[in-house]
Amino acid sequence: MPTYKVPQNTGKVRVAITLGNKYTVWNGKQGQHEFVIACRNRKQAEELAKKINSREHNGEVTVD
Repeated sequence: MPTYKVPQNTGKVRVAITLGNKYTVWNGKQGQHEFVIACRNRKQAEELAKKINSREHNGEVTVD
């Protein structure tokens, strides 16, 4: 189970589909401030995005 650190300047994240039809949680930025977490399916991505947007994490999120 990988653990990701969530930076304070993430902003609002959303569910996006990347190449290969993979669901990801993405903050809409590119370059140095980009924040992306790849997920197994859409349900997992939506739950993770909701958790990050509502600030129900302590600076880290674990993806199953």
